[in-house]
Amino acid sequence: MSYDLERLLVNTLFILLPIFLYQVFWLDKNSIKTEWNRPFLILLLSLSIILCMTFPIPFFPGFLFDLRQIPFIIGALYGGYKVGIWLFLSIIVYRLFLGESGLYVNFIVISLIFICIPLIHRSFKNLKFNQKILLVILLSEISAFLTIFLSHIFSGTVLQYEQISFNYFVIQGVSMALVTYLMETMLKGYWIRKELLRAEKMNVVSQIAASISHEVKNPITITQGFVELLEDEEDHENRKEFVGFALEELNRAKTIIDEFLTLAKPDLDSVEMINISHEIGYAANLMKPYAKTYSVKISMKELDEDCFIVGDRQKIRQCFVNIIKNCIEAMENGGELNLQAINKNNKILIDIVDTGIGMTSTEISQLGNPYYSTKEKGTGLGMMIVFNAIKKMNGEIKIESEKGKGTRFMISFPYAA
Repeated sequence: MSYDLERLLVNTLFILLPIFLYQVFWLDKNSIKTEWNRPFLILLLSLSIILCMTFPIPFFPGFLFDLRQIPFIIGALYGGYKVGIWLFLSIIVYRLFLGESGLYVNFIVISLIFICIPLIHRSFKNLKFNQKILLVILLSEISAFLTIFLSHIFSGTVLQYEQISFNYFVIQGVSMALVTYLMETMLKGYWIRKELLRAEKMNVVSQIAASISHEVKNPITITQGFVELLEDEEDHENRKEFVGFALEELNRAKTIIDEFLTLAKPDLDSVEMINISHEIGYAANLMKPYAKTYSVKISMKELDEDCFIVGDRQKIRQCFVNIIKNCIEAMENGGELNLQAINKNNKILIDIVDTGIGMTSTEISQLGNPYYSTKEKGTGLGMMIVFNAIKKMNGEIKIESEKGKGTRFMISFPYAA
């Protein structure tokens, strides 16, 4: 491979490297805020220009070829004059630093690029992909021809075919097309990912809205029916029964709304030192009357006293109540619910095991999603609140289950001495 071709390909690498850095550190991870997008792009393109100018190809004495025009054109097309002015100054200042003759050729070409190309910055955005590729190739080849032509004019040599000129002309066009292709592909991928994320959020919102609408509508409709019956009912006992049913349904609607509000405000209200064993015991005692209606026995096998975590006491109680309630309802024909909390290797490990109907792996994977529930009248919001609250308190939850044999909830928190 000839020296000039090798140098031109190295220049191409210098141009592609900042493009990939731009994708890794901004487009993919969004680690840079939007307002810093332009300065970061200017920095990378300036770096590319300086590297290209540091490794040029001697054409005539004092006349050097490199691919500095590619990042300059890219910056002017995608960033307009605001980016173009900084890249223009970068080229001029570094070219003065390098010295040697031939500065006027460089100045004329980049001045024309700086004046003309940002003018099409806005219309360039609206072009189709193929049109953009053809346009950038045309612009890069015009600038390459001007560089070669002016170099011959100012050096006093006759314009004729030379291998170095041909390589420069071809590689500039190919590199320009490749860089534009990568830029467009990366930007397109970025916007597609943003749109998918937005669509996913909207999907979750619509799912929750549909769930709340459906679940609240049912108890309200039932309550309305009982209220209408009260108008014509004279028997005192029947009226009392109807009122009881109506109040029960209104309480169910209130519970659904309360769960939704808790879900909408996932932040911890107050953070304090909590003894997990005490909170499990509190939740178990609270749910014992409910367990009795299902013929479920609650056993607290091992509750260590030294099980302290940092978190929100009300939310952790709500988590245990929700899980225990679900376990009880999973044992329709009675059963046993075992609770355990131990301190092991600076971790608080909590086991909640039932002997209920169990779940399939598909059902387990869906737990925590809005409006998914294994219960006929469930909304799925209870378990979603559990997952969110445990995560907020730096905890983890894992679930093991087998159809017909029961379910095991394994929760862990970092120990707070």
